[in-house]
Amino acid sequence: MRTWTRYFLVFLVSLAFQRSGPGQNPDDEMTYRLYDGITLYVWDERGVGFDVKLALRDLNLYGNGPREVLYKIYDPEGRPVVREIIPDDGVVSEAYLPPLGGWDHELQYYILCYSRGLTPMIRWSAYSDPRRRAAVASRTFARSMPGGKPGIYRIVLAGERDHVATVELNPKLPHGVCGHHTFLHGHGDQWRKSFLYVPKGTVGLHLAFAEPDEPRSRRFTLSAADGRTLYDGSADGGFVTAGATFKPGELDGQLLRMEVSPGLNDFLMKVTMQRAGGDYVGLGSEALFVSDEGTARGLHGGAIERGEEVFWHPFQVRLHEWLEAHALDEALGKEIRDLAGLMRFIGPSDGRGCKTWTNWAYAFGYYGCKMWRPAWLLMKRADVPEDLKAILREGLLVGGDRLSFAVGIERVNGNAFAQIPVALWYCHQATGDAIQKERFETFFERWRTEGWGKGSGISRSGDSQEHFAHSANYGWYILENWSGGIWVKPGILDDTDDPRFRAIFDRARNLFSYLSCPEAPANPWSSRTQHGVHPNWQSGGQGSSWKGDPGPDFTVSVNGGNEWFAARRKSYYVLTFHGRLPPEWLCNTFHGQIGFGGGAICQLTVPGKGTVLASTQNGDYGKEMHLGNWRNFHLHSLVGEMWDGQPLVAAVSEHADARLEGETVTSSGEVRGRPIRVERKFQFGPEAISCEVRLDATSYAPLLTLWSGERLLSHVREAYEMLPFLPGKVTWEGPGGQGGGGLGSEAVEVQAVIVDRGKCGVRIELDRPRRALVGSKDTVWIEVVSPGSKPVPAKAVSLGYRLMPYSTN
Repeated sequence: MRTWTRYFLVFLVSLAFQRSGPGQNPDDEMTYRLYDGITLYVWDERGVGFDVKLALRDLNLYGNGPREVLYKIYDPEGRPVVREIIPDDGVVSEAYLPPLGGWDHELQYYILCYSRGLTPMIRWSAYSDPRRRAAVASRTFARSMPGGKPGIYRIVLAGERDHVATVELNPKLPHGVCGHHTFLHGHGDQWRKSFLYVPKGTVGLHLAFAEPDEPRSRRFTLSAADGRTLYDGSADGGFVTAGATFKPGELDGQLLRMEVSPGLNDFLMKVTMQRAGGDYVGLGSEALFVSDEGTARGLHGGAIERGEEVFWHPFQVRLHEWLEAHALDEALGKEIRDLAGLMRFIGPSDGRGCKTWTNWAYAFGYYGCKMWRPAWLLMKRADVPEDLKAILREGLLVGGDRLSFAVGIERVNGNAFAQIPVALWYCHQATGDAIQKERFETFFERWRTEGWGKGSGISRSGDSQEHFAHSANYGWYILENWSGGIWVKPGILDDTDDPRFRAIFDRARNLFSYLSCPEAPANPWSSRTQHGVHPNWQSGGQGSSWKGDPGPDFTVSVNGGNEWFAARRKSYYVLTFHGRLPPEWLCNTFHGQIGFGGGAICQLTVPGKGTVLASTQNGDYGKEMHLGNWRNFHLHSLVGEMWDGQPLVAAVSEHADARLEGETVTSSGEVRGRPIRVERKFQFGPEAISCEVRLDATSYAPLLTLWSGERLLSHVREAYEMLPFLPGKVTWEGPGGQGGGGLGSEAVEVQAVIVDRGKCGVRIELDRPRRALVGSKDTVWIEVVSPGSKPVPAKAVSLGYRLMPYSTN
């Protein structure tokens, strides 16, 4: 009975799809949503020529700024007949609000909603409805391929997930399609049955499928030519990955059969043909989906096979043949052969092909394909033959054009994303090409100003952002790489006097002169690992030293960003953080909270003596930093429990109103996930720092209680001000200087707490006598709401105290 019911339901879904689904639109078969690009292989076997009509639509949801489209058509010799940058349609206002990088972030949002019993605001598949799509303005671009050149043409489109392209070929010619380095999008009956050619040298498969919308009904089946099932399953939970390995040559030249069951939901597919060799990201090529066996065999999966060699572009064949035919000086020959090997990485997507997941900032613009500077150097040399330079230039135009559109998954990891403008600089200098120069200028300016998305590129404080926020360890890489260090020698600053690179570098270096702390990784704000600023931050420049060293007094908003504030006096250096944190949905995909702020004291150092207070994280990527573990934190924060037992960590807040007036910093913000607002105030005096913290009900309370009326909402049943210290002796003094002794894990009433580290220390004077204790991780807890108390309103929670640093001879 269950089996019959299942098939009957599948029949009903199929019937509904036939009646109202997008598959009934004649344009649907060749309508492609870019994730983030596609390549069409068009087989003009007789060289009759054909026309291409491209209808381009922009949904203008995710881009939040101008987003162009790369449009190229290569002839069978690999020369671009069409090479255009289609401008944005002019709609550039912000629509999608959360910070967004690649497909993973988009899917994580949908799955997070479903996992919490929520329904996403918009159905992910909605935009494939032909009627909805028809309501979006379309721009048409008609191009003609003259006859006389039989063979395989390649149409490359790359852009944003907002872009929907409908391609019409006249006459209709056999063709195949591959997605680029992330996914191939599907809708309706698209990819219902496809044949995938296995190029020579394939040794395995990497598979991934996604169906974000519920209820899910798609099933994905991949079979070998002998009928063996390589994969058969659905995207349970919205997303699934799998793989297969086989012996070299086992499936060479065979056709795999890919089937996608009927359904109403859109989906994503990734099939990578894995190859042996390569570096740490391996080698692979995107599978070519073809609707019939004959065409699939004729297109060879996009591969150009010459004996035992496999190429993806005619320029690679020409380069290989040139090297085979010419004898070169040993040193020069090695340089050119090394570069040729890197250029062989460029696959069907015009970018680096990898074994599994691919972030081109790493794999193509940086660590995984260091071809850009060597190519620039070779193109300048007089002893490199001009005909060889012409072939190298072809490869740079292929790869450089495509890399300039790598702004999806790439923009979340700033250490590598910062190398794309570097690669594009070398590339356009090497080719002398006007389009590539314009792409470099556009990329650099958007990267510098968050034009590629909120939380991407350079922050308002001057660092290269990671996880849409800040990272002490990875944020430092831009200094290392640009000045020539461990991974890149020499750096871009050695090769150009373009003042823009130097300005970015110097501003980042100045930022890290405030953030560094030699004794501890005092970076509670760090959005990836717990590691501190690398000691090498001082390389590559002059005149910048750690601000924690003795020097003239100052009180500043660091780099004018109003995220970090710093003050130095003879007796202290203090740094507080009030700025951007990684988005909550991203933290939800790791071990715990990554990054804390809310006006936290990052470090309190006595210049020339040592650090006394330092906020540090327990582990990388949120390890041991789940909010439920707050009692074992080593942070400056107001901590405790809400009225219902939920953990309260006020440092999980962003203070957009942070400002410096004279010697006083004030800031406030909503505590994430709690109906609480926190306010901080610091007054930097000649010898002491006056600190205030207070809570209040969330500013959203009027709406949250609109129909419920007054109720327990922003109430707290336990609260402490947590102050993290480096190992030392902790003592206390009672009211009027009476009593005192060593402070331990049992709370006692105190007027002051002293943390002494031998050469230096700090006296913490409270606004009134309060109970205090030492927590489990070298933290002083000042009691604000006593445990076991009746829950109190947030506005009743406040504390004032003075930090009085000192040094001893």
